[in-house]
Amino acid sequence: MTLAFMPDRLSLRGHLTAAALATAAMSLPSAATAEPSFACTGKLTSTEAAICKDDDLATLDRALAAAFKAKLDAIVAGTAHADDDDRDAVAITQKAWIAHRNECGADKACIRKAYAVRTGAFTAGPNRPYTPCRDTVGAKQAAIFVKQCLQVATATHPPCNAENSCELIISHNIDRCGFLGDGNEVPKFCAALPKPQ
Repeated sequence: MTLAFMPDRLSLRGHLTAAALATAAMSLPSAATAEPSFACTGKLTSTEAAICKDDDLATLDRALAAAFKAKLDAIVAGTAHADDDDRDAVAITQKAWIAHRNECGADKACIRKAYAVRTGAFTAGPNRPYTPCRDTVGAKQAAIFVKQCLQVATATHPPCNAENSCELIISHNIDRCGFLGDGNEVPKFCAALPKPQ
């Protein structure tokens, strides 16, 4: 009689263990709670939603946020390149990059590529070539920056080329708009740029 009872106790113990595991599993966060550098609440673009649901993309986002902060800190500390690393130019480029990244929609390969390009631009050493503006923010936005550059450029137009970094082009635009002042001949886009420091 004791032998017949033993399997039932083991069976009951097995059910209790399975129930305890199921309860514990329900209390764990779901796999879809990745943690990027931004809040995964409120109205999200389809790109932001994809990042929020994917740990790998969230990791890329956090890495980029750290590289962005390090770049801005290096500019403040005076250790970055002086010719193209104006804080305002970096911030404007980042905003344009986010818009370009969001054009990916939920395409994870496109999102990964956008992060690889931007993080690579932030982490490249001083002897590495610039990441072309068109690769950073897309051909359409790069063409807008170049067109603006040509509107305020001097006779020679070295920075006004989508092969240059967006930061170089935008930094040039900020400086030249500041030089032109507030007269009628100043292009309208200059009003939206910060004043040179």
